Amino acid sequence: MATPGFIRKIFYPKMHQTDFLHFRQGIPAGMRRNARFTFSVMLALCLGLFLTPDLKAEFYKYVDREGRVFYVDDLSKIPEEYQEQVKVYREKYDELSEQDRARALESERARIQQAEQEQQRQIIEQLREFQETEEADKKRKAAEDEQKLLEKMQTEFIVDGNRILVPVTLANNGIEVGTHLLLDTGASQIVLHREFAGQLNIIALKKGLAQVVGGQNIYVETGEISYFKVGPYTMEKAEVLIVAHEGEAVSYSGLLGMNFLKNVAYTIDYQKQVIRWLPPPQETEGQQSIEN
Repeated sequence: MATPGFIRKIFYPKMHQTDFLHFRQGIPAGMRRNARFTFSVMLALCLGLFLTPDLKAEFYKYVDREGRVFYVDDLSKIPEEYQEQVKVYREKYDELSEQDRARALESERARIQQAEQEQQRQIIEQLREFQETEEADKKRKAAEDEQKLLEKMQTEFIVDGNRILVPVTLANNGIEVGTHLLLDTGASQIVLHREFAGQLNIIALKKGLAQVVGGQNIYVETGEISYFKVGPYTMEKAEVLIVAHEGEAVSYSGLLGMNFLKNVAYTIDYQKQVIRWLPPPQETEGQQSIEN
């Protein structure tokens, strides 16, 4: 790196050092940086004039064992076994006649053009392979997304005789519990057995008698839970009926009734034991909300 003293001696030999420092400090920093850069370039050019050797293009020719002729511009590129036969030329093919030299140059141009065309072909081929890979990745991701959506939009159920038991999740006041409910299109409401409902601390909003199939009146309580979730659907502030279960023990905790089922479209695949939920036309994925 050139010092200020060196610069002064070269470009301002008659200026005192103190005057030069004052002169330099009065120049804005940006201009000083530009000046340093300009000086560096000038110095490099000056040194280049003195130090650059007299370079002339030279080519070296050798012939391998198979009779092939090679021209190189660097002796280090010639295999050691061919070093003794090397011939030096100021220009390529200058040992040939004018006509042969023209043919050789034309042949070389053709080889270069062919090599460039091959390189271009390889680039195009690589681009095509990249595009095909990218397209295949897009199709694979689309298929994976479709499969995830399909899995999200279907619910496996349990077959108990001729009954369908659907897995559901209920939550109330921060308590979330999973269970199975019997799918019952004859029930007007979601019905919970009292033993199970006790886990959710549901507050009874109404109490009274209700008539069930067969004309029997039973005691029921009406309550509301924070949410009720089945498959991709969630019912906020779901109304439920709470009843005491009588008779033999069952493997479900109540009935999945019409206040939920009337709001959703679905098909039942008995063979695969899945319910396939059909999303609303305007929604295709994610958790769907339905009204009570």
